[in-house]
Parts: sequence; C-alpha cells; structure tokens
Amino acid sequence: MPEITFIVDELQDAILVEDNQDYRLDATHHLRSVLGEGQEIGCARPLEIIKPPIASPEETAERTSVRIAGYYHNSLTEGPGRRSSVLFQFCPLKCKGCYVPQLHDKKSGTSVSVKRLAELLLDSEYKRDGVTILGGEPFAQTDGLFALVKELRKQGCPHIVCYSGYTLKALIEKSAKQPLISAVLNEIDILIDGAYIESLAGGAGLWTGSGNQRVIDLAATKQQNQIVLYS
Repeated sequence: MPEITFIVDELQDAILVEDNQDYRLDATHHLRSVLGEGQEIGCARPLEIIKPPIASPEETAERTSVRIAGYYHNSLTEGPGRRSSVLFQFCPLKCKGCYVPQLHDKKSGTSVSVKRLAELLLDSEYKRDGVTILGGEPFAQTDGLFALVKELRKQGCPHIVCYSGYTLKALIEKSAKQPLISAVLNEIDILIDGAYIESLAGGAGLWTGSGNQRVIDLAATKQQNQIVLYS
C-alpha cells in the first residue's frame, strides 16, 4: 500500500508532501481539496537556487576555490533538521536517471572561494541545524571539499552532511592515493553514500534517492569500527 510522507515546516508555515508516482488520482485530488494547490519543488529544496558571486582573480590566486552550481537555505530533506546546502558541479559517475544531470559537466557552474562560500552558507539571516554538501560528486573536488569543510568548522558550523556516489569502502580505498579523502571523512558528521540506482528509487528514504544508499553516522562508525547507520 503506497505511503505518503508529510513534513511540517513550522518556520515557513508550510506542509511538504513527498511525491509518489503510485498515488491514486483520487488521493491527489483529496490532498488538493484539503491543503490547496501545491507548488512543485525538488527534494524539499527551495525553488530558488542561489548563484554565487564569481571569485575575483585575487581570491582565485590567494584561496582554494570550488566549482558549484549554486546553494540554498531551508532544505528539510538533506540531513537532520533544517539545512543550508551547496551543489558541487561535476560528477564522473553520471548515474542513469540522475535527477540533476546538469551537474555532470565539469565546465559548468561557477568557481567560488571556499571562504566566501562558507560565509554564504552560514548567513546569519537563515536558521539552520547544519550544512549539507552534495552535487554532482563532492569527492571529485577533494582539495576544495576539504578546504570548505575546514572553513565551515572554523566559522562555527556544528554539523556537516556530505553526499557521495561512492560507497564508504570505495572512498577509503581511494584515500590510499588521495589522503585528503580520509581527512574529509574525519571532519564530517554524516556520509550519505552510494550511486543512484534508478530501479531502486522506490525504496528511497527521506534523505536518499534510491534504496541502496546509506546514511552513515561517521563518529559512531569510527568508535565501533563497523558501519553504523544514523537513526
């Protein structure tokens, strides 16, 4: 029997209804009669994805930069609580059926210094429980990813979630040649891992796109020396 997930956003006075293609048409009509006409958004993200200011030549020369498609605030389904999120540009995996194929191209997006990006993500005008980094594939820009995570911590970010199309095991294997991958894993709180698999989309959780992806509590995983899923 199909399930409907409701998310109550008390700050925005809104109710988010998770879409499900298995809904019967009469169920959709009933929701509209009770809640009113809806507004389609992607993954409980705000409609507006903010384009960052382009890094100046001075910033590019002096600071580490990352290439991103944009960022936004008030996301409710990309980690616990309310998140400010950033979309890293470029993904070498290019999963079939990917929801954001526009993030695959390495040459698209905007280069922005990690210091400026951290300031934008931690804008005091918005409430948040933490920052989420997704893409694209964040670990395809490992230097910039590590620099951003460190800068977020420096500026007081209490909680960081990072998505990756690679599994935790694959990332650990990659870290033998790219030590900064291990450094990133040691700094973030939650890793949501695994490639998007279109045939498993029906088994997706609140923060995942397909049923194979896992929400890993990295601190507990290190303590127990085995993978511990966040609950």
